[in-house]
Amino acid sequence: MKSIQEIDVEEKRVLLRTDLNLPIENGEPQKTVRFERYLETIKELSEKGAKTVIMAHQGRPARNDFLSLRPHAEMLSDSMDEEVEFIPSFFGPELGEKVARMKKGEVAILQNIRFLSEELQNASPEEHAQDFFVQKASDYFDLYVDDAFSAAHRSHGSMVGFTETLDSYPGLIMQRELENCSRIRENFDSGVLVLGGEKPSDLISIMRELGDNVHKIMLGGIAGELALRIEGYELGKKEEWIEKHGFDSREDELAEVIVEYEDKIMIPEDVATDEDNRSVGNIKGEMIWDIGQKTTEKYVSEIKKADAVVMKGPMGAFEKHPEGTEKVVEAIAESDGFTVLGGGHTSSLVHRFGLELDDFSHVSIAGGAFVRYLSGEELPAVKALK
Repeated sequence: MKSIQEIDVEEKRVLLRTDLNLPIENGEPQKTVRFERYLETIKELSEKGAKTVIMAHQGRPARNDFLSLRPHAEMLSDSMDEEVEFIPSFFGPELGEKVARMKKGEVAILQNIRFLSEELQNASPEEHAQDFFVQKASDYFDLYVDDAFSAAHRSHGSMVGFTETLDSYPGLIMQRELENCSRIRENFDSGVLVLGGEKPSDLISIMRELGDNVHKIMLGGIAGELALRIEGYELGKKEEWIEKHGFDSREDELAEVIVEYEDKIMIPEDVATDEDNRSVGNIKGEMIWDIGQKTTEKYVSEIKKADAVVMKGPMGAFEKHPEGTEKVVEAIAESDGFTVLGGGHTSSLVHRFGLELDDFSHVSIAGGAFVRYLSGEELPAVKALK
């Protein structure tokens, strides 16, 4: 795939699909690592003289974060020091007239693309190419750029339909994510996986795909706690919490993976609870919040020896007990090897712990797409670009 850095976009009318899906506080979108990253491609196109119209989404129907992108236009204007016009309508003459009036380097943003009912249907590129909006909008543009890697696992209209109607290219972030994730999949023999968070199903998929190729797999978060249950340890108050949220339904799958890779998988030896640091055989009736000191030291030691490290998910409830996660993330930042942080919560840890994105080889801003790609699945939006 050619990148936008290899083509002449000056005076070209570019339809850019990016991901500006942001957390909402008091009804207003908040800037995040994701926003700053995706801004790179928008600025690149503007500096190269393209006439860029952004497509993006915010939230999902019937949820509190399902909002207009008008505030996003204001955020982009502030960040770029130039007006980014908001286009409220998908249909009628408004979009076509706006594109026709644009000067080189100008940027505009469409209304929330998920306001279109046809957008959220999972369909093939050929089928989405027949969508009314795709058919109409394609007449106004010279090329399509997909930079929304974090939505690449969805075969939605704005993600795959335009690849059938316009010359199509990956954006800077899409290309960077694919290059780094491909490196993990193809060359990770001496690497280690640090897997935590609250989605054990994601981690099981990653371990099944990469388990043969890694040196060690260190478990924290819910997966680490489930592993302790599998080994016969009682988890105090966390037992009820795990069962209430249905995480115990993944125990059999995780047990199979642990047996298959028992020589590689490391599980917690101690945990941080409400009261103190406890060995895994002495948790009593307390709530588990994090991996313990001894476990943290062992994980950090393995990270320091590794040529490559991938971390997906925090080691525990870092909002209440950050110690284990913080020390693990700091050890990864200090590594001279190839280092990747992936997943929504994981990337947010960088600034929380006073670190910089440049302290790591790559910080993925994707959640589901990152997991699916590392799990060996083909991403519909990436396939459509090829």
